[in-house]
Amino acid sequence: MTNEQLQEKLLQLTFEKKQLERFKHFNTLILNGLNAILSSDKHEEIFQKLFAVIHEVISCQHMLLLMVDDDKHKLIPVGSTNQELNEDRFPIEPLELIVDDTHNFFNVTSLDWWQCYFASTFIDVNSMLSHPFNTSHSRYVLILLSDKRGAFDVQIQELLVSFTSFFANTLTQFETRKLIAERDQLLQRQQNIEHTLLQREKMASLGLLAAGVAHELNNPLGFINSNLGTLKLYLADFEKVLRHQSISHSHIRETLDIDISYLLDDGSDIIDESLEGVIRARDIINNLRVYSHPDDKSTAIICLNGLLKTAVNIASTQVKYNSVIDLELSENKPKIIANANQLKQVLINLIVNANQAITDGEGIITLSCKALENSCYVDIIDNGSGIPAAIQHKIFEPFFTTKVVGRGIGLGLSLSKAIVEQHSGTIELCHSNALGTLFRLHFPIAIDKPI
Repeated sequence: MTNEQLQEKLLQLTFEKKQLERFKHFNTLILNGLNAILSSDKHEEIFQKLFAVIHEVISCQHMLLLMVDDDKHKLIPVGSTNQELNEDRFPIEPLELIVDDTHNFFNVTSLDWWQCYFASTFIDVNSMLSHPFNTSHSRYVLILLSDKRGAFDVQIQELLVSFTSFFANTLTQFETRKLIAERDQLLQRQQNIEHTLLQREKMASLGLLAAGVAHELNNPLGFINSNLGTLKLYLADFEKVLRHQSISHSHIRETLDIDISYLLDDGSDIIDESLEGVIRARDIINNLRVYSHPDDKSTAIICLNGLLKTAVNIASTQVKYNSVIDLELSENKPKIIANANQLKQVLINLIVNANQAITDGEGIITLSCKALENSCYVDIIDNGSGIPAAIQHKIFEPFFTTKVVGRGIGLGLSLSKAIVEQHSGTIELCHSNALGTLFRLHFPIAIDKPI
């Protein structure tokens, strides 16, 4: 083999070696880039992993990813290896050249737009390689920076162009999946809202029905209460006569063979118990009428102690088989400006939630009211299983719930928070652990104006 043939063979091997190295780098980029995309579910994570992948193959000091905004007037930084880069948007007009085509700048220090927008952040940078690419929903510009002049040759440029083409296609699929997930989430939220509205309509109809039934029951309960009271008076007079006759004429008691004292005492107890039952039934019906009354936005000065009593009376029927409610009222009897029905709903929601966190049938739910100088607060404390620390920051978000399907849709606490804030108050989760949970409602005290 002649020298010319050897030189030709050497050149061919050198070229093939470079080609193989180029293919190796490209395959490394593709493989690592694909792993980065598949192992991430957020744009920010993908971009940071993308930078790490590129840095393994291409030597550079900094990387920057810009995205064209929806109005196509600004460039938004969405990722950078330099944490000092601010989030200000850059105008497209002076940067159109890097948005429209690939550019390899050997010395950026002489460029006016570089000095204006990037020089203060990327100090000592001389070379810049930029390449724009599109996904189905967005347009990006990937920028590589180096402190060396002429750091990026043609092969690096071709490698970057090939890789970003792959990355754009893969990122498009990712964005599509993300949009589909967002659509499904919105559809689910819409279904939840429709379900909630339907439930509200059912509850409103049930409330009106309950109010009508309560009104109809008030009449028979009224005359039962009146008749029992009258009967008690009659029995008292009858008792005087019987006791006198049984003492004066002992043969009457012996002839009847009955214990007159027992009958009189037990009869009185029966009437007292019946009157107590009527009063309890009347209180339940009155609470039901107030609770089911159509809600309005009117407010008035109300006693917080009375509001707590009514809420506890209503909620106790739901929790009595699982929990005991302990009510600690304030001696100062604080007054607040509120819509009684709305705040009653908040208190009932919190009591029911506390009861649902208790599964052993030995629950203790404490409502404690305290008055301060210009404000007052109500603590709702339970001895339930608590709320996991990892989700405590989400509990007031709409539609967030840890309950099984059919037991709740995650609106109770979010609606309660909105109602409390409408009353210039606050609601907070003070603490929650395996020993129980404490919620606190805080309200400004109403000032009685002199007449």
